[in-house]
Amino acid sequence: SVTNAVEAVIAELQSTFPADVQVTRTFRQANFIDSAIRNVSGSLLQGVVIVSVILLLFLMNWRTAIITLSAIPLSLLIGLLFMNAFGLGINTMTLGGLVVAIGSVVDDAIVDMENCYRGLRTNQAQGNLKHPLQVVFDTSVQVRLAVIFSTVIIVVVFAPIFSLTGVEGRIFAPMGLAYLFSILASTLVAMTLSPALCAILLANQNLPQEGTFVSRFAERIYRPLLGFSMRAPQIILAVALAALVAAAAVVPSLGRVFLPEFREKSLVNSMVLFPGISLDITMGAGKALANSLQDNPLYEWVQVRAGRSPGDADGAGVNMTHVDIELSDEALKDREASVQQLREAFLELPGVAPNIGGFISHRMDEVLSGVRSAIAIKIFGPDLAELRSIGEQVRDTIEPIAGVVDLQLEPHLPIRQVQIQYDREAAAGYGLMMAQISDVVETALNGRVVSQVPEDQQLIDITVALPESARNSLDAISAIPISTQTGNLIALGDVAEVGYGMGANVVNREDVSRLIVVSANVAERDLGSVVGDIQAQIRQNVQLPNGYFIQYGGQFEAEQNATNNLLVYSILAAIAIAVLMFFSVKSLPATVAIMINLPLALVGGIISILLTGGVMSVASLIGFITLFGVAVRNGLLLVDNYNRKFAEGLPLKKAVFHGSLERVNAILMTALTSALGMLPLAIASGAGNEILQPLAIRCRGCRR
Repeated sequence: SVTNAVEAVIAELQSTFPADVQVTRTFRQANFIDSAIRNVSGSLLQGVVIVSVILLLFLMNWRTAIITLSAIPLSLLIGLLFMNAFGLGINTMTLGGLVVAIGSVVDDAIVDMENCYRGLRTNQAQGNLKHPLQVVFDTSVQVRLAVIFSTVIIVVVFAPIFSLTGVEGRIFAPMGLAYLFSILASTLVAMTLSPALCAILLANQNLPQEGTFVSRFAERIYRPLLGFSMRAPQIILAVALAALVAAAAVVPSLGRVFLPEFREKSLVNSMVLFPGISLDITMGAGKALANSLQDNPLYEWVQVRAGRSPGDADGAGVNMTHVDIELSDEALKDREASVQQLREAFLELPGVAPNIGGFISHRMDEVLSGVRSAIAIKIFGPDLAELRSIGEQVRDTIEPIAGVVDLQLEPHLPIRQVQIQYDREAAAGYGLMMAQISDVVETALNGRVVSQVPEDQQLIDITVALPESARNSLDAISAIPISTQTGNLIALGDVAEVGYGMGANVVNREDVSRLIVVSANVAERDLGSVVGDIQAQIRQNVQLPNGYFIQYGGQFEAEQNATNNLLVYSILAAIAIAVLMFFSVKSLPATVAIMINLPLALVGGIISILLTGGVMSVASLIGFITLFGVAVRNGLLLVDNYNRKFAEGLPLKKAVFHGSLERVNAILMTALTSALGMLPLAIASGAGNEILQPLAIRCRGCRR
């Protein structure tokens, strides 16, 4: 909406511009947003279709299909109402939350419908001992408590996501809320609409005593496996434990990144030349690069900009030029290769340090560390020359490391400057403070707005400053008039020494301390491995004097903080889940049995990581958290069914055997709908799916 409003205003202003002024749009973030929403919306629709097909295959009955499928649109619509009430709009992540929830929103409806269906069928086989409506009521009440507890558990499981702060918190919190709102809505639908539909569509119908072909086939396959697991539980536990140990052993070797790379078409690149170089030379270097790229079909357009205008919030020194590039659709087919080709074109220019990345990536890096790079090595210390020396050591040490690209050392170099040294004693003799003198000097050299005049319905600033020729003259600067307390005028040269000298082109500080930054991006390797190699090489080859220290910032630091937050709060959530579980099943052994499923769910997720590149991100961790809740819910519903069998007087083994067989179809349906409902996200590769894809893959791996 902001982009459309800006474009409308520009269109209105176009007619007022001089004939030789042309406005060209070179970057439009709304294009990426529109593409992302379109892609995720497509995944949402495809997921609904897949879930519907799975349910129809299992149920093969239009009545039961209506009961379960009605939960999908109603749950999503009610979830959208909740989102609107909490001020959440439609974006990539909220839509992603709905996609992740597609398979889960039918779970409660499946459990309720399946229990009602079985109860009605059993009642008919016994000669309708109870009124069908009473059977619907009783069977719905049977699973009511388990359904409510399972939903509460999912809410608790998702709590760690809301502990994330910074960029990752702003990204994943909307997705988590959209998912939870949909799940809460599905529970509401299962407790109200599903029993009502069962009463209308099933209560007075003659139901077949046998299940569908798919359900019978599933039971036929599962029955011998269940029998074997009950006859030889030691073997099953040993295999599960071995798989868990193997998966845990693999985890340290997995690569780590903060977030997957965004597939942006727009690249916001910069290249830095030596300080002191003129604006003309900087623009010349940028134009040389643009000319070498303009006929390349991989790039739709190339724009060069350097210097800054008054009020520019994103300005830089005249030794830096920005080269904005739009990738073509052909380039996006192999984006990594296209970016590498661009990087090689940058490196052909002598004396140029490039930094290549997308608009979102650069902004995210800048928010995380203040540097537009994935890795920021900050060196702190008191002396600028020593900082420069250490920075050069660090740069030379990490340059050979595989995966390090766009390596830059901040250009802290001595340049020729006009230096003004105040004579405090002379100033005191005239009754002047340093702040008074500095205020006059700033006005003379930088200018100061002193008034405004109206012209053509606009207010024009009146700025007082020395002319440019005077600002470049030592004699003119020395002659700047300064008013004393007595009203007399003296020259700046009477209270200061003005001359040329050498000084640092820039002095950066963080938390009061001086620093210099070595920055780099990563290509063809994961971020965690590259940072690990960098830290090892610096520890081995760089000796820091007393008073100097190094901090690592950027995406690596954010990934560590996010991972630690998720782990700590996940442990607290697991404790809360165990307590809720105990109050639900009222059995410590049953609680332990359900909780054991949580680490076992990791095995499939680890396998999915290995099969998709072996790199784990914060999005992958969110995927694990999502499926932990679903795994606990399945275990809770299964144990709840065991308890009902115990209450009917069945011995332990028979209760477990029959309880498991009765739930196999419901569990298969919920597992398949949750896993395959996210299949479109898992295989998609367009804009908007970068973060959701690894989440969906981990969820499907855990489901398996």
